[in-house]
Amino acid sequence: MSLVDLILTAEAAESRSAVRKTAFRHVHLDERPLIVVAFNLSGEAAAPIGLMWGTGSSADDADFAVSGEPRNRESRFEAINAFCDDFTRHLSPYLRLETVPKRRGGGFRQVAKAAPQIVVPNSATRSYLGARLGRSLRYLGLGETHEVPEPTQWAGAHLSWLAEHSNLPGQSVFVAATEALADHYATGQSALENANLASLLAWIDGLPDDALAMLESVEDSAYGPVPNPEWEAQLEPLVRAYGDALRASDKEAEQRALDDVEKAVRPKLADAYQATHRAIEILRRIPPAPGVTERWGTDERSWTTHAIRASKGIPRFARRHDPLRAARALQQWSAAAERLETQQAFDDPLVLARLDAEGRCITGVVEEVDRQNSEVKPGNSRRSSVPLVDVRLTGPTRLLAGERARLVTDKRIAAVVRWRDEETVRLAVMDAARAFCDAPIRPGHEIVFVGLDPWEGQDPWGPNEVPWTHRDGEEPVDGDAPPDDSPDMSLDELAAVPIVGIVSPDDVGGVVL
Repeated sequence: MSLVDLILTAEAAESRSAVRKTAFRHVHLDERPLIVVAFNLSGEAAAPIGLMWGTGSSADDADFAVSGEPRNRESRFEAINAFCDDFTRHLSPYLRLETVPKRRGGGFRQVAKAAPQIVVPNSATRSYLGARLGRSLRYLGLGETHEVPEPTQWAGAHLSWLAEHSNLPGQSVFVAATEALADHYATGQSALENANLASLLAWIDGLPDDALAMLESVEDSAYGPVPNPEWEAQLEPLVRAYGDALRASDKEAEQRALDDVEKAVRPKLADAYQATHRAIEILRRIPPAPGVTERWGTDERSWTTHAIRASKGIPRFARRHDPLRAARALQQWSAAAERLETQQAFDDPLVLARLDAEGRCITGVVEEVDRQNSEVKPGNSRRSSVPLVDVRLTGPTRLLAGERARLVTDKRIAAVVRWRDEETVRLAVMDAARAFCDAPIRPGHEIVFVGLDPWEGQDPWGPNEVPWTHRDGEEPVDGDAPPDDSPDMSLDELAAVPIVGIVSPDDVGGVVL
């Protein structure tokens, strides 16, 4: 946490109200995103008590599905299939492809007209819908698995893609409201407490004098996917009554019990839905940063890839990435994280101030500029222009000799720190030297370089290369290196290894292994 973050947190705590920590909004917002909220039965992997979804501003207009007994397969899938049918229908228009000319080289290519946006209350709901529910659905209907309608299989594939894409830093397709709000507001509570949408909204509204009591009360308003334990305890006899009626084949009692469950669940879903919509409206009031459009373009290109796969049938997903795909995904996510940090810093002065407080900027007054200097750059054989600029520091910096930084007023201009002491830094402009020479930078001018240098080239691996970090132990790291001769343990040897930390369920109450 930087000094700026500490100051904003202290200011929020003193004023009992959240404080904006960005000047702009760094997430794309669709005109009518699909809001999805869900509650899942505790202790079950994918057994929804109820789901609510819609694009309107009121929960009264949203669709919802409730399971009378989530542990019963038929009852559970009645709710799941109802959600999946609407979810698949909502995404269908976004899967339509149109043919457009290629930007280079002539010819044509297929693109999706737009990408969807799904907003959920918190990151736990996003993980539940994508990683858990999506994974549990995408293999159904194959082999001897449980038969489900085709829209449910499609929904499993779409949710699996959304879960994978949500790992991309800066994406706006699958948005958690708590993450988006916490990125733009500082509160007087911890990051863990900010994961609760109810308390986060309370800070944005402003807390009363008895703030602690209020926060304790709103934190009980869990917006899913895990229900409040007290509420779930109240729900248990209603679910049990439905199960009893189901086993007795008493249709009238079954319907009465289902109505009771719906009356108990729907208000909770409606509260979560309204809170999520309100979070969207709060974010919508913040002007978007320039980099948001570029990142949304990346989301649309990724969605186009999924849409092209979907045009050939229900997309299938492997249970586990192969080494090359895992390495490429890691590279893509790492590069996206660097680009996101750089774009936000150049778009938003408050983000830049946070980096400056962390010592990641060179801030000072130009003492001397040598535009005539030329050198042989690494990898070249001829001399080229490498302007030098000496800066007298007006603030501390942690950048060391050899590190790269970019000019805040023109991010094309990248320089390397040649040397530095406590008072002065010499920078050698390595990229966009002509733009630097044309810029009105003279002795006495204030200048700021930020220590950000995202990867902008091609991926460092060829199509058939796997980095050593993702190779099998028996595969050679490169063409000349010998294989790893360290022996693998047999199953019997693995079984004999003592596992530290395992306790008996009888030793600790409530522990389930």
